[in-house]
Amino acid sequence: MKIKILIIVLYCISISNINSQENQELLNSRIVLSIVMPQNEEKITTSNFVKIKSKIKQIISKNDVAATDYYSDFLIYPSIEIYDEETIDAGLQPITIISGDFTLFVKQASTNNQFGSISVKFKGSGNSRSKAIKNGVSKINSNHNDFQTFLKNVKSKIVNYYQKNCNLYVSEADKLNASKQYEQALLKLLSIPAGVTNCNSKINSRIVQYYRNYSNSVCDKKIVIANGYYSEKNYSKSLDILRTIDPESKCKSAALSLMKKIESKIDKEDKQALDITMKIYNDKVSMEKARIASIKEITLAYYKNQPDTNIHVIR
Repeated sequence: MKIKILIIVLYCISISNINSQENQELLNSRIVLSIVMPQNEEKITTSNFVKIKSKIKQIISKNDVAATDYYSDFLIYPSIEIYDEETIDAGLQPITIISGDFTLFVKQASTNNQFGSISVKFKGSGNSRSKAIKNGVSKINSNHNDFQTFLKNVKSKIVNYYQKNCNLYVSEADKLNASKQYEQALLKLLSIPAGVTNCNSKINSRIVQYYRNYSNSVCDKKIVIANGYYSEKNYSKSLDILRTIDPESKCKSAALSLMKKIESKIDKEDKQALDITMKIYNDKVSMEKARIASIKEITLAYYKNQPDTNIHVIR
C-alpha cells in the first residue's frame, strides 16, 4: 500500500547535569508515531485526506503526542469500511447516508509487526459519498475512552520493544558516532522513549558526547564564517553565528575572543543578545538548556532536509 507521510512526534531530550525538576519536565513519553495515509484506497479521497489526517491528529493529541514533520519507524494509519450506504431524494440534491467502521492500525515499518488496532463505528451524510465520509469522520469523538486505552497499550508495547532492543540501538548509535555521522547517531538515541528505564543511563551520557563531537566538527567552519562577517563589519551577522557555537566546544576561546571584539561595535538590541550568550557561557544550567535546544534544532534540521519517502504497508 503506497502512502503519504505526515508525522506525529512527541520527544524530549533527557541529559545529565540538569537539576531534577528540569530533568523531570524533559522525561515525557517521547513516543514517535507517523501518520500515514493510503494513496490507493478509494474510500480515502484527496478531499477526505485532510479531514482524516486532522481527526487522527486530534485523537493522538488527546493522548500526549504532538504533531511535527518527522519520520518514524512506527506508523499509525487509517482504514475505512462502509457496510451500509443509501441515497435518498431530498429535493434539489440527493443525500447519501453511510454507516461504516473507522479503524486505526499501528505497525512498525521495518518489521511489519502490528502493535495494535482499534475500530469505531461512524455515520455520516452529504450530497456525495465523499462528503458523507468526511461528515462521518468529523463526528467521531476523539475523546472516546477506547482511543485512550488503545494508545496507552500501544505506547506500552513500544516501550517494551525498546526495552528488549536497547543494546542494539545503542550499539548502532556508537557505530554511527565512530564513523562521524553524529547527527544520525543522535537521532538513533533520540528515537528511544524516555520510559525505557534500562536505557536512560546508557543514552544520556552518549547524547552529550555525540553532541560535543558534532559541535567540534562544525565549529571551526562557524568561526571562519563569523570572522568573515566581522571583517565586513557585519557585526550582527557575526554574532548570530557565534551564538550557535557550543560553549564547551574546542572553539570556545576563539568564539569568546571575537565576541569581545564585537561588544563595543554593536547596537543595544545586539548587546542584549550578546549578554544572553555570555550568560550561557558562564552559567552551567543555562548552558545545558542551550544544549538541549540546539540538539532539538539539529534533529529538526536533519529531518527537514530528508527527501520525501514512500512506504509500502502490507496488511
